[in-house]
Amino acid sequence: MLVVAIQEFFFFLLIRSLLRRLFIIKFFDLMFLLIDFIASYILFVYLGIYLSLLNLIVFIFYTWWYERNLMKSVIVTLQVFIWSIVMDHVSNLVMQVVRYSIGYLPVFICIQLVSLVIINIVLSRTDFTPTFEQDNLNRITAISLLIIYFYIILSEGWNNNFKMIFSNLVILLVMICLLLVSYGEYLKNVKTRYEVQKQRIQIQNDTRYMNEIEAHYNELRRFRHDYQNMLISIDEYLKTDDLEGLQEYYQKNLAPVSNRVLKEKYNLEDLSRVKVKSIKSILFSKLSYAQSQEIEVHFDLKEPLIDITVNELDLDIALGIMLDNAIEASVGHADGEIMSAIFIEKNSTVFLIQNSVFEQLPPLWKLKEAGYSTKGKNRGIGLNSLSKIVNRNENMILETRVLGAVFLQRLTVKRVSQND
Repeated sequence: MLVVAIQEFFFFLLIRSLLRRLFIIKFFDLMFLLIDFIASYILFVYLGIYLSLLNLIVFIFYTWWYERNLMKSVIVTLQVFIWSIVMDHVSNLVMQVVRYSIGYLPVFICIQLVSLVIINIVLSRTDFTPTFEQDNLNRITAISLLIIYFYIILSEGWNNNFKMIFSNLVILLVMICLLLVSYGEYLKNVKTRYEVQKQRIQIQNDTRYMNEIEAHYNELRRFRHDYQNMLISIDEYLKTDDLEGLQEYYQKNLAPVSNRVLKEKYNLEDLSRVKVKSIKSILFSKLSYAQSQEIEVHFDLKEPLIDITVNELDLDIALGIMLDNAIEASVGHADGEIMSAIFIEKNSTVFLIQNSVFEQLPPLWKLKEAGYSTKGKNRGIGLNSLSKIVNRNENMILETRVLGAVFLQRLTVKRVSQND
């Protein structure tokens, strides 16, 4: 019974490691572990080796409590259980090979502790995730792992001798190698698609940027032409000494143009301090478009933004989603306003975007559901995609708030020190 308790304890530690929560223990976790120990102690007499099937279901529920995704919970739990079976088989083989009678339990504990340390080192130094982003791959993986697990459990239930243990260990190691190779190929394909997508988005951003520059250049030419005409008209008033007419002309024609130029066109001058081309392109194209929709736009950046410490494409997409949502919420309203800023702090870079709110918003968790939108059916993919981007980047933190008539999003990008 002590062996079962120790195995379940390592199940618990390995699952928490894959969930990246090894050192975050809550009261719920301790209660779960205690209840699991008690239930296993009672049921072990009746179920024997098949107690592991019941434990599998229990730990799947435990993993689901944190993941809230059944397929991912099944995969994580099965990976831990199959890994524990491998460690059990290795311990048995060591006992068969080593002539010194040191007992199964010390060998098993030592091997599990070493594997636990190695797994956590790998997890801390990589972005490895035990599951895929694609649901169909998760389903295939879950079914494959389940078949392997049932084969091992049922075969060892019939015959638990050395040959069976050795053959099962070989099968497990071969399957693990195949899964690792498949996972490596998957990551390679994902990386290739990502690079293609990054290049495509960069080209689109550069194209939009050049189009906006051309549009502003044409506008500058028109303004210069209008400016010459204004000087000619003013000259006529001055020649005739018509100061009253000049004052009326200024208030009626020149003052509104001056206010509009001052209010709109030069609110984006701080964009010149953004030195990351893709970020500047996204900000420039989105904010310029907002201005064209008669939305009052402000952008503030006091010191140059030289670089970023996260995936550049993910940050481009995240900022694009935030700005698109702000524009969509403000367009068509006379008082629509978008405030945006970048704050460069010692350990982080903060992207702040806020917009006016003109309608009652649902709870924030509702807005993050895929497919939900206040603007109609099947349009609400932005915030859900934004959450996924932030979740897969450890250096990103997103804060979303509704403060009165203002919807505010603060995206913090933590800096990575050179010693990390």
